[in-house]
Amino acid sequence: MKRIIYIIILFSFSRQVLGQTNLVPNWSFEMQSSCPTTSSQLYLAIPWFLGPSTDLFDSCAPISSNLNVPYVVGPNHDTAYAKNGHALIGMHSYYNGREYAQVKLTDTLKPNACYYVDFYTRRYILCDWAINNIAANLSTVPFTNPSAPLQVPMHITRYGNPVIKDTSNWVQIAGLYKAVGGESYITLGNFQTDSNTTANLIYNNGVGCGYYLFDAVAVYSLNPAGILPWSYTDTTIILGNSVYIGNYIGGNFNPVWYTYSGNFIANNSGITVTPTITSQYIIQFTVCGVPRADTIKVTVINDVGIVEQSINSSDLIVSPNPNNGLINLSISNKDFLIQNSTVKIYDIFNREVKTLKLLGKNQDLPLQDINNGVYYLQLYQGEKMLLTKKIIKQ
Repeated sequence: MKRIIYIIILFSFSRQVLGQTNLVPNWSFEMQSSCPTTSSQLYLAIPWFLGPSTDLFDSCAPISSNLNVPYVVGPNHDTAYAKNGHALIGMHSYYNGREYAQVKLTDTLKPNACYYVDFYTRRYILCDWAINNIAANLSTVPFTNPSAPLQVPMHITRYGNPVIKDTSNWVQIAGLYKAVGGESYITLGNFQTDSNTTANLIYNNGVGCGYYLFDAVAVYSLNPAGILPWSYTDTTIILGNSVYIGNYIGGNFNPVWYTYSGNFIANNSGITVTPTITSQYIIQFTVCGVPRADTIKVTVINDVGIVEQSINSSDLIVSPNPNNGLINLSISNKDFLIQNSTVKIYDIFNREVKTLKLLGKNQDLPLQDINNGVYYLQLYQGEKMLLTKKIIKQ
């Protein structure tokens, strides 16, 4: 009982940090009728269903079950922390059948309304195949338990629908969706046949699977003219280096990039640039019919005199966590130079909500002016991000 109460409180944090409601119930699979003890128990993460044999993983699962997070996800001990909390799901998405995960939204989508959808995935490390077509579908009716590809529209994919190869980092799949009206269900998986899926053979160890993990699913109503769930930030590079600016948002999102003087660069969610002098770039896009634009400045500096610093995660201690609006940040690395260091606080939509200048290696940081919820604290040295810590304000 104590465990379930904790999960409900954590769920409410994420609702408050966004200032609106995530329409996906049990969005990170934390609420369960009981801990998973064997494979094919997605149904324990109420009210998720479908499958037919999708797996639920949780830190409460017995070690012997091969369902424990993060230590033994799968029979070959693939270490995988959850993107959020302590639970995640996994499903076969290529070669040896299809598995899916589906849930009924807490509200029906409104006709012509704009929605932002995202979830996170990563490839199971010991499967032979890495694939594209990892997607979300929004439907008016639920699907039955399929073992063959559903062959329904891929409403949300990562921009360009690339092959997802990463096994150590969670990859965000995000996009915009303009509702037809009446959509009540979101489904995750690969909806295409094997012949219509791009697959890269990573190993040839006879496992023959294309298995992916999923976590942190969200559907949010979006004001096309209001604050967006993503932002474009200026950056700094050393002369001769390149940088990717933009994002990987897919769905109904097709930006156009220009130089500051108005010359066309590309149609893409983001671009890689290698300026030789400080330059500005313009991105123009529409959000469900509403035109928007932003300008990104890339500052180019010479590397003469720059001191590269490194810091380990264990060197940065943030406490208490959870906190009630005041945290202490302590840096134990004696060689770390505090000059030009800042701390930035981001919400789970990667929106910057607070920036604080560091004045010492042991400093109290006031957070009373931000809403309760889950945030990410990032330590910066100049324009370079060094470390990220998840924090919870309650």
